[in-house]
Amino acid sequence: MSDVTRDRLRHMRAYRVLKALLKPLFLRMFRYTPVPVTGVKGPFLIFANHNADLDPVLVNLAFDEQMYFVASEHIFRKGFLSKLLVRYFDPISRLKGGTEASAAMEMLRRLRRGHNICVFAEGDRSFNGLTFPIPPATGKLAKAAGVPVVTFKLEGGYFTTPRWGKKMRRGKMLGYTVNVYEPPALKNMSADEVNRILAEDLFEDAYARQEQERVRFKGKDRAEWLETALYICPRCGGIGTLHSHKNEFFCDCGLRAQFTEYGYLEGDTPYTTIAEWDAWQTHRLKEIAAEQSAAPVFTDENVRLVRVLPGHAEEPADAGRLTMCRDRLTCGETTLLISDISAMAVYGRANVTFTHTDGHFELLAAPPFCGRKYFELFRMIKEGFIL
Repeated sequence: MSDVTRDRLRHMRAYRVLKALLKPLFLRMFRYTPVPVTGVKGPFLIFANHNADLDPVLVNLAFDEQMYFVASEHIFRKGFLSKLLVRYFDPISRLKGGTEASAAMEMLRRLRRGHNICVFAEGDRSFNGLTFPIPPATGKLAKAAGVPVVTFKLEGGYFTTPRWGKKMRRGKMLGYTVNVYEPPALKNMSADEVNRILAEDLFEDAYARQEQERVRFKGKDRAEWLETALYICPRCGGIGTLHSHKNEFFCDCGLRAQFTEYGYLEGDTPYTTIAEWDAWQTHRLKEIAAEQSAAPVFTDENVRLVRVLPGHAEEPADAGRLTMCRDRLTCGETTLLISDISAMAVYGRANVTFTHTDGHFELLAAPPFCGRKYFELFRMIKEGFIL
């Protein structure tokens, strides 16, 4: 028996054991209903939306066949836990804030070996309950795979484990197949057309669904660390002045609101949903950045700059005050020009990862550090919204 066969058998056994152990737990804990997937045989490529930490397990529970997942590179730097993950589940590493070419090639290699692959199409989790745009290269990957493409949708994940949240909540979740696209059908579509149907199948608006279903998501400390998502006060315009405690979200200026079990903000805030507040702050950030010429737009203390090395290793690069201007990012004594940064992303709740001409880096700080605002400003600069 070859090493590859032994590895595959080990992965299949681990999949069956994990599914048997976790299925009753997840069904009870999250009131999760996975609709069994029928009528499709592997190898297949699954595209799913992504809103909860445990989405890989949730997708698994609807499929009989074992599959491999694409995972952010940072999970391969967790020591012994990473070794266990690689040995028994062998995820495909994707470097956020960097090139995706190597991950795509590995996916195609495994599909050709007869393996099933699951990709969270957005490549990121939502901060506001709205599905992220799907990267343009996704349609090309689906066409090149030469296997059936399954779109699988998860509902209720945003309010169960908000990306910004400190704790989980118990409400209701559902996972089901939206469509199955056979290779001949995909071949006759352009990559843009494939992207469009994937985006339509997987789009989720958590607040629009909540308006219809009114599900109660019970949990403690519901507002804690909301300031990692919402970073500009709509009353005073302050940045870094918003705070959370238990179920309350408030600003130094006196603005105060409760985050309810239904996911709404109740109080003297002009916005009742995170999505509405986020849409306003995105517009306001463009105005703030346009007003600043050389002064920092954002500043945070006690931030670490880490260099990511080949082989899933890392080393300290600098530490101290973090500032971002329209043309540069400075951490401690290290200044990096925005023009030399090709890509940036956020992983986890607030960690910023980016690719610079000098290598791949991360910005790390203790919660409630808001790394998201740095990514949003970078995106606006690169996309030409701020001149």
